[in-house]
Amino acid sequence: MNASAWLAAGIGLWLSLTTLSARAAISVQIPPECGSQPDFALELEQRLGNLGTSEATRVTLTPEPDGYHLLVEAGSQRRELHDASCQELLHAAVVIALALLEPPRAADADQPPLPPPPEPVQPAPPPRAPEPAPNETNGATRARHPQFALGAGAGVHIGTLPQATLMLDLDAQLKWSRFGVAAGVRYLLPNETRDADGFGVRVGALGASLAGSFEPWQRLQVRVGVATYRLSGTGIGSTQTDDGSVWEVAPTVGAAFVPFQRPPFWTCVGLEGQLNLIRPTFEILSYDEVFQVSPVSGSALAHAGVVF
Repeated sequence: MNASAWLAAGIGLWLSLTTLSARAAISVQIPPECGSQPDFALELEQRLGNLGTSEATRVTLTPEPDGYHLLVEAGSQRRELHDASCQELLHAAVVIALALLEPPRAADADQPPLPPPPEPVQPAPPPRAPEPAPNETNGATRARHPQFALGAGAGVHIGTLPQATLMLDLDAQLKWSRFGVAAGVRYLLPNETRDADGFGVRVGALGASLAGSFEPWQRLQVRVGVATYRLSGTGIGSTQTDDGSVWEVAPTVGAAFVPFQRPPFWTCVGLEGQLNLIRPTFEILSYDEVFQVSPVSGSALAHAGVVF
């Protein structure tokens, strides 16, 4: 064998080893339905052969229930994609392998890195509406539905009986917003009066009231109404101690202040005046008149109760 034949044989052996080495650096695994594995491996080898790189490249395409999963490994780098079309993923695999193995250009190496994207600005929360004050809340509640209040009180009454006396009162109210109606039952503790001759009368009273109310301010209530009393008297100094009773009817006007109110509890203090249009009189037979109701009466009361 001459020298030229040995040279040709050596060159052919070197080319075959180089081709085997290049082919051994590429590994492809794709499902049959996605195409020919040898054809794709050949195409990938031709595309990567121009880069002159010795990095090993692996392309793995595996089916999944909702599509296909692509894994491209080039040297120490790897990329993963997921898509419903395996053909799209195979085209993407070539592009990804080229991008991973292509050496960086000088212009890109000298270019400074891009600044990180700005963080998204969180929208400022809307300003909270100021919470209504307790008084405003109570006022709004009163405007929505009527309220029923029940209270009991005691005080001093003057004018209906011979002397100032203790007054016990039970009061009920039904209110709509600023207006309402009130009704009550009253009891006046009995007391007596005597004249210079020792004649007199002991008088007590049980009464009732009905009034309309108005609240110009939440802690202030004004009432206008009527009160009636049944006065019961027993004669004093007479040989006959007969009992008697009379009725009194009088228009009333009053005002009350609420110093404490924390639902459902409340307290109030108030004043009330009445004009006695009908003035009952007590007299002893065969003697004379011993007592007549005053033209004007008045009360000072303190109440406490609950609201529903």
